[in-house]
Amino acid sequence: MELEAKIKQVEDILKDKKVIIAFSGGSDSTLIAKIASKASREAIAVTVDTGTLPVDATRNARYIASKLGIPHKIIKENFLEYENFRKNTPQRCFHCKDRIYAILESVAEEKGFDIIVDGTNITDMLEDRPGIMANYKRKIRSPLLEAKITEEDVMEYLKRENIDYAPDTTCLATRIKGPITAKKLNMISYAEKLIKDLTGLELVRVRDFNGIAVIQVDDTSKILDKQLLEYILGKFKSAGFRGVHVDMEGYRKYRGELIGSQEDGRTIFELKLPYPIDLEKTYSNFKAYREDAQWLKIGDGIVKISEDGRIIIEEVKDRKEAERILLEVLSGIRRMKN
Repeated sequence: MELEAKIKQVEDILKDKKVIIAFSGGSDSTLIAKIASKASREAIAVTVDTGTLPVDATRNARYIASKLGIPHKIIKENFLEYENFRKNTPQRCFHCKDRIYAILESVAEEKGFDIIVDGTNITDMLEDRPGIMANYKRKIRSPLLEAKITEEDVMEYLKRENIDYAPDTTCLATRIKGPITAKKLNMISYAEKLIKDLTGLELVRVRDFNGIAVIQVDDTSKILDKQLLEYILGKFKSAGFRGVHVDMEGYRKYRGELIGSQEDGRTIFELKLPYPIDLEKTYSNFKAYREDAQWLKIGDGIVKISEDGRIIIEEVKDRKEAERILLEVLSGIRRMKN
């Protein structure tokens, strides 16, 4: 599907509705806000400051919203007050998103808005994002996902239309192993800002592994100067870290990858998602489901899905067709809790 057709599908979802956008100012929520500002009857971007965001996150969101010309609201709440979040279990992201969406629901009810949307795109479904379970619970719409818009589509559109967006960022709690404390958050916030200021790098992650700082950046060569590392070590220790490691592989996202192979003269494509799948809810999203055989017929392809996240695509002529079918599958996937 051409990008313009996908954008039109998002416009149709938002058309004539009063829309609240869960807004970070990043590329995905910026695209949604841009489309909503034109297509919806009324739109407002809402940023929930959880107390665990990087220091410049809300400032960036405010700036991007002003550039888009869309009304923007920032709601502050200290999520460290919630034990389910503070304990930092594997379900932390779910509890965080669930609370954020509960706040947005309150705004929607108070202001009479029709729907709440977020910026989840279809490429995000290749990653382990437990927070998506809160989307299901709260019935949050993800128009980019529904329209099968990929990460590449988002960047292409924003670049073509010359639309500013904030650098990619995530909650600082994602950097912490073990219970989350204000002290740890402050240490990480200080450490990441220090590296950004020293190197000019935008994508910086400092992870706290029981007092040891692990630095991940998108260009490792920028921080491998000996004097710079000695300076960073001294500053990090002053901030409370016991030591510093540099991840030589740099920052990377863990995603499932479509791999082709030959079996009995047939080309088979396989992908392993990094999360378990709710088969009943997933298959119910597809009309072409053979319940007796546990497979889907999509185009000319046969798709088999297993609970452990494995997707097998057979009877396709080439990778391009397999990738098209995969987008169809990902748009209907429903994960379940780990």
